[in-house]
Amino acid sequence: MAADLQSDPPEKDFARRRSILLAMAGMGVVGSSNSATANAEDPIAAFINGYIKRHNFPGATLAISKNGRIFYKRGFGFSDIAAHARPDPAVTLFRIASVSKPITAIALFKLLESSATDIDTQLNRVVFGSAGYLPEYTEILDPRVLKITLRDLLQHTAGWDSSLGYDPQYDVFNIAKIMGAPAPADAVTVIRYMLKFKPLDNAPGIAFHYSNLGYNVVGRIVEKLSGQSYEQYVQSMVSAIGIGDMHIAGNRLSDRLQTEARYYEDPRVPEVLSIYDGVTKVPESYGGLAFHTMDAHGGWLATPVDLVRIAEAVTPGAAGVQLLNAKTIGLMAAPVTTIGNPTASLGWVSTDQGATLSHGGALTTGTFSYLSRRSDGIVWAIIFNRLPVAEMTDIGALSSELLTGMGSRLDGISSRT
Repeated sequence: MAADLQSDPPEKDFARRRSILLAMAGMGVVGSSNSATANAEDPIAAFINGYIKRHNFPGATLAISKNGRIFYKRGFGFSDIAAHARPDPAVTLFRIASVSKPITAIALFKLLESSATDIDTQLNRVVFGSAGYLPEYTEILDPRVLKITLRDLLQHTAGWDSSLGYDPQYDVFNIAKIMGAPAPADAVTVIRYMLKFKPLDNAPGIAFHYSNLGYNVVGRIVEKLSGQSYEQYVQSMVSAIGIGDMHIAGNRLSDRLQTEARYYEDPRVPEVLSIYDGVTKVPESYGGLAFHTMDAHGGWLATPVDLVRIAEAVTPGAAGVQLLNAKTIGLMAAPVTTIGNPTASLGWVSTDQGATLSHGGALTTGTFSYLSRRSDGIVWAIIFNRLPVAEMTDIGALSSELLTGMGSRLDGISSRT
């Protein structure tokens, strides 16, 4: 942005992040593109190489499967420029941002399947209050909170609306100060703050309003039902499909894992205030985000091979272990037609009557990611270590170019197999 965010009120910074959330929520829709001329031998690599060059991405990793078999995986550019390290799509971990949300939805559905109660009934059970999943949250300003259901959380109809300019998941220093807690505020402290001091923006169950906070709450329900931390439960779940190295990201450069990519801020975007002291200016990728607070909505580290395996594991009929049964997958994937967003489902962007599932992710300005399970049996995932936009309104064109360019090339593969 042209303005220095550090001299603006906090709402300006939240609005900047909000623009990303709204843009990524619509990433299942393909727009126009001016893609690179395809190379006859590898049109996918030709497109991605041209894309990262045009938009100044340091690096990217891509994995593609068809009917349960990964047939394409490749790294592009650098995972660490100074070290001249090349990313490996099966090894190099990247922050995946909001592609964490489908993983959280799968985890919740996995836990609900183990109950003898009908899963759809459980989805409509209230979350807060004496009969809810989280009765321990007792300081509630707005009584409408007691009507929020699991379904509301998963489909973004709980009543919190970040499009109005405030997302508490990114206000972790100020919330910690108000609540008398260590900074940055953890996930539970953020929920307690919102319930105690903030009314809902809308009545629950009425309309789609993208909400990171809602998925924070889902993460706490996963903990409640599993008896484990959110991170531990998801790790145990994905171990069944051969994934053993997914983690919630660390906040600082010093927390970076040995196999993790380095993130590079867009040079046009100024630094932000540290989540630890509220004074020091830091790159947002390293000290501006609290990933354990963001765990269930945007906290995971993974590879594109991991993401493809997860999507394959919720595809009825695909080879390999399935994490959910076909009935549950159908419920999760079905478009929700009553909330004003025709592509919304329970944890995903859904098109083709639920046959195509996808989700995008972005973090200002160090991460850009996308996962898609197509109706033709192709699953693909790509992750970049920069989000190269000066203004968040630019993310729509960036996304459309990626989706159109990849879509046309994957259509060509599908027609030949």
